[in-house]
Amino acid sequence: MTWKPILGWIWAIVGRILLYGTAMLIVALLLVRQQMEERGRFRQGMSRGGWRGDREPVERVIPPINHAYDESLRTQLDHYPLKVCLVDGRDLDALGGGLDYDHEGLLVRLCCEDCLDVFLGEPLHYYRPLLEAAPSLEGFSAALTP
Repeated sequence: MTWKPILGWIWAIVGRILLYGTAMLIVALLLVRQQMEERGRFRQGMSRGGWRGDREPVERVIPPINHAYDESLRTQLDHYPLKVCLVDGRDLDALGGGLDYDHEGLLVRLCCEDCLDVFLGEPLHYYRPLLEAAPSLEGFSAALTP
């Protein structure tokens, strides 16, 4: 048995792997370059720090502080009328601690993230028990009014 045909087959396989791998790498690099050019950051961004180039303005990175809004959420949390989850009626601490969610300025307390997914499906349906219990407490209902 001679080694020449076996080495020829091995070299053919390895050579094809190297050839096609290099071709795929070149295609991937071209796609990345195209994406960077479409974003307009290829020339300017490469010399100043990568993809973002000139850093984004602070207003887009850090949300503006609204102290009245934060105080409204704290007031709602202090005067929250229900001790059960809005979605399934379980105790808020039944699954290891409640989940507080801010939905358009209204604080909603749920028992778990699964209930949050259900709540986000149709939130107006689940507001009724919360709004029926809220008028009895001045702090919570006052926080709801703008």
